[in-house]
Amino acid sequence: MGTFSKLAASAIGALLFSVLPNLTLAIAATSDDLFNDYFSNVLAGTPCFARTYDDAQLNAHPDQRVRAIEIDLSKSNSDSTPNSADRFELGFALMLRSGPEWFGQSANCKTNETDFECYLESDGGVFRLIPQKGGGLRLETGESGISLEGSNGDIELSGKNGNDRVFDLVPSKEECQAASAYFEGGNE
Repeated sequence: MGTFSKLAASAIGALLFSVLPNLTLAIAATSDDLFNDYFSNVLAGTPCFARTYDDAQLNAHPDQRVRAIEIDLSKSNSDSTPNSADRFELGFALMLRSGPEWFGQSANCKTNETDFECYLESDGGVFRLIPQKGGGLRLETGESGISLEGSNGDIELSGKNGNDRVFDLVPSKEECQAASAYFEGGNE
């Protein structure tokens, strides 16, 4: 009986060693595919996802502070290396309902098996981007919330309270162009 167990263990070990590299390749392909699906040539230009809330939505949710939010893929990482599934950089911006100023900064991200994990620079916090049906992304802030820089000070969004923890973003050029025009126009 002991010989059978040794033979069985040896066979199982050999099987695992032959399957494990293929499993690793399948996971890597999944991460690359997920990255490519959401951040390669979305809308035939710079990939951008955004959401702007109208007055009816804001009136129905008085605790919500965010009027508009957008994320866009940078052309390359800050060290000029190309974006990849393992490491890519996003621009992150939002506008509060209280005024026309955009708050924003960069986020460093990586692709996981089923979502994207991002860290805002300057200890701005963590957020996840979760793929949705129809090509959108759900942005969920971490439990510690997020903070962003603006020309008139910083803002913080709680990760535990209020209506500013989850945002359903869709591919969009208009919102991203509005935020980009604000920052490029020297209004930071």
